[in-house]
Amino acid sequence: MAAEFTPVQAVDALVPAITLLGFGAASALLCKAARLSPIVGYLIVGILIGPHALGLIHESQATHLLAELGVVFLLFDIGMHVSMRELRESRRDLLGLAPAHLMLTGLMSAGALWMAGIAWPIALAVGLSLGLSSTAVVARILTEREQNSCPIGRTATHVLIFQDMVAIFLMIYATSLGGAETGASGLAGLISTQLLSGADLPLAASLALSVVQAGLAFAAALLAGKYLINPVFRTLAVIRNEEAFTAFTLLFVLGAACATAMVGLSLTLGAFLAGLAVSGTPFRHEVQTEMAPFRSLLLSFFFISVGLSIDVTALLRNLPLVLLAAGGMIGMKTVLGFIAARLNGWSVPGATQMAFLLAQGSEFTLVVLSLGAIVTGMPGALMSSVVAAVALSLALAPAWAGLGARLSRHIVRQTQIKMESAPATAPLLDRPVIVVGMTQTGRLAVDALEDHGIPYLATEFDPDRMLSAVADGYRVSFGDASNMKLIEAIGGTNARALVIGSPRYEVSHDVTPVVERRFPGLKRFVSVDTPEDMVRFAGLGIRTHFNMGDPRGIEMVIDMLNALDVPEDKVSAWLSHETERFAIGEAKSDEDDDDDLDPLEPDIEQAA
Repeated sequence: MAAEFTPVQAVDALVPAITLLGFGAASALLCKAARLSPIVGYLIVGILIGPHALGLIHESQATHLLAELGVVFLLFDIGMHVSMRELRESRRDLLGLAPAHLMLTGLMSAGALWMAGIAWPIALAVGLSLGLSSTAVVARILTEREQNSCPIGRTATHVLIFQDMVAIFLMIYATSLGGAETGASGLAGLISTQLLSGADLPLAASLALSVVQAGLAFAAALLAGKYLINPVFRTLAVIRNEEAFTAFTLLFVLGAACATAMVGLSLTLGAFLAGLAVSGTPFRHEVQTEMAPFRSLLLSFFFISVGLSIDVTALLRNLPLVLLAAGGMIGMKTVLGFIAARLNGWSVPGATQMAFLLAQGSEFTLVVLSLGAIVTGMPGALMSSVVAAVALSLALAPAWAGLGARLSRHIVRQTQIKMESAPATAPLLDRPVIVVGMTQTGRLAVDALEDHGIPYLATEFDPDRMLSAVADGYRVSFGDASNMKLIEAIGGTNARALVIGSPRYEVSHDVTPVVERRFPGLKRFVSVDTPEDMVRFAGLGIRTHFNMGDPRGIEMVIDMLNALDVPEDKVSAWLSHETERFAIGEAKSDEDDDDDLDPLEPDIEQAA
């Protein structure tokens, strides 16, 4: 007969969960009002309710399980954002800026820890984790500033994707350092145990083994996504059972996490691979919608549990060390990030903004610092100081990124921006498209041209908009396109098309006769907001489109690509990717809004 679960036992089990939920919810609300990262609030809550302050809750097996599940769902969500198409399109950043940024910042941090007396294997794990930037914080900053699609936003996203993948490998390596103490098994545990004890085995052996293990697991995930996950999700979409859809997703995430743990790897690797398997299916967004509440709730438990372990008294005694560590980390990552960006061809304004944007610590650093071998190998005072420094950098990240954006604009303002002109005798394939006005529509047109390898020349007459565009990584010339001499100077006589990002009817009306006479056959495109403007611009012989879809100007850009003879399949793929990117950005900027549509509806049509 099963043992009875008494009311007292039930209360003892529920009180920690209720305490975590109550204080976590209050922290999230206060941080949103104060425009702080929720991660900072959760850490503060953990300190306040922990054994070193109010003593409302203590670390236990239950809190550890909730915390680990939070990391599991974080890694699952990250895996869903890593698509093979994104990896192919971002290979330049993945092979250039991203590794340069991590190596410069991570190895410098590792060297500092080693000089402070930390064993080299531990220093390497923690140092590389300090080289990572916060995916959650940077994504929010980019969305709030509507920079997701600009060069700065795209490259920063690619760097974060690279860092997320490195973080998975880093967690495998850090877990293996604990050997039997942390549950690692097999050759990885043996190698790392001998490394820590001073044996003469090379550190590269442990690193290589981790890469091999991760590579095999990645291959298994891709196969599972193609031959297992996609057919199951299609079936669930057809039968329209949302409960079964959610239940299977949870089963898949937890089952994959357990499977990797059983073979000597980590729960989190299995969760990441489960997300990677889902990312290749058309059901990714529906799964993200279903899992978002679990991820957010359980992840808050993880950060609160990190706060529980911080001794606030010891932290106050080491406050100068905390401030020095936070300032040193932010300053070092800013300087080294700038150097990495410049080495990879970024302009001074763009490199400046990129360096400030990626200068904060990462949530993954807190994950690595919570692993058994790292806790054992790091002195308590140093551990608390590093955790507090990372939290402080996350709190300062929006203001620091804003300072970088203002500084980059100041650099542009102080720099003489000279117009680039296309060669008068450029061959047909090198003929540029001229984009007049770097509005949202103009930027979208430039993004499309960049994605398809079509040369372009962009002009902007509004000083503030020009400064903003250059600081965000676009190549823009200053000037008024109503001046025919400017059009000729930048290659208008050889242009393939003209995109009007800033529609001014009076100007277009005045210059149309001159354009038709000097540049016969030049295709012109514009996107407008009213039916009246649509009729007026169309009367000038301009291919006019009415703004209806998102992102703004998408109809005009599709027509432009078709007119430039871009293959239809490439246009369709680009449209799908761009609308997906826009939808993700909108979702991140308004996470609290509920979607009234059936989340399975789009995929029911695909599965039918």
